[in-house]
Amino acid sequence: MESIFTKEVITTICIIVSAFILYFIIKQIMSNFFLKKARRRSNKKALTLLTILNNIIKYIILIIALLTVLATWGVDTKALLASLGVAGAVAGLAMQDMIKDFLGGADVLTEDQFKVGDNIQIGNFRGNVIYLGLKTTKIRAYTGEVKIINNRNMNDVINYSIMNAICVVDIGLSYDNKIEETEKVLQKAIDNASKKVNYLQKPIAILGIEELTNDSVVYRIEAEVPPMKNFEFNRILLKEVLKEAEAHNLTLSYNKVDVHNV
Repeated sequence: MESIFTKEVITTICIIVSAFILYFIIKQIMSNFFLKKARRRSNKKALTLLTILNNIIKYIILIIALLTVLATWGVDTKALLASLGVAGAVAGLAMQDMIKDFLGGADVLTEDQFKVGDNIQIGNFRGNVIYLGLKTTKIRAYTGEVKIINNRNMNDVINYSIMNAICVVDIGLSYDNKIEETEKVLQKAIDNASKKVNYLQKPIAILGIEELTNDSVVYRIEAEVPPMKNFEFNRILLKEVLKEAEAHNLTLSYNKVDVHNV
């Protein structure tokens, strides 16, 4: 009796170890394949597929290993699977939300709504997708917060990583400046900014005077850059505008407060 029991224990340990080794080998093979594909084509979808397939394979190997262990201990797995069919129908009703999450994750992937690495916004939360699983999606904000959302709630997604970004920069300048001199200075700042970046999709353009406020003439500048490069470009352009304005004694607009002594 003890020898039989020892044999079952050893077999169980071997099954568990084999399952871990099998999962590790398959994971490594898939990782090598998908990572090469992702690097070659710069395709974030390959990374997303890798994450989801890893989860599916993990659950399949876990179920097979569990059934094998039960069979080793003398459990009738055929009868168990038959009873699980009935129990599965009942569990399906109780697990509707989880099933919706799985379907939601599959829908996100097949419809190519977003991928791991994309910058998206859900409601008022915006960040980069760092994980896309069968049940949940994780989004990390610029400041480090991570929001975990069930896939069934991934509605009205705004994806900022699909199309090029249009940068619109408004520069407020004083009425004391002459129009010709102002446009020359702005053009010089644009030329300097263009030399500092190598990702412009179209030349930077001065669209002209956008607005006349109480204390400033607002000029609008527009540029097209790759997704998520607009923040960097805006900082570079504003710095060049300030440098050229200082060099040519151009007066920028600022809030003024008049104080009257009585």
